[in-house]
Amino acid sequence: MGLLQNLAAVAIRNKVVGALRAGCPAELSEALETLLEDKAAVNAIQGLVAANLKTPAGINAAAVLGLEMPQTAKDLLVATPALVDYLVRTAVSKLS
Repeated sequence: MGLLQNLAAVAIRNKVVGALRAGCPAELSEALETLLEDKAAVNAIQGLVAANLKTPAGINAAAVLGLEMPQTAKDLLVATPALVDYLVRTAVSKLS
């Protein structure tokens, strides 16, 4: 990836993270912050969203939980299904 592509990707990520934080229910805030600290997990979720820009129905809980990501992130998502639902709802609403 070139420098401009990297800068664009960072800008998009920052915008998405800002939107997630702004709309996050208080009870999910700690779990969301933990997830956002895991760059590999964020990249995996971002890849799922990017792959389904034209087919938002492909962004669902099963797809998120089936992503390749560090086990700690998977464990967090399994333990916090409301966070998975929040991520899916937010992504789909932004694409619809």
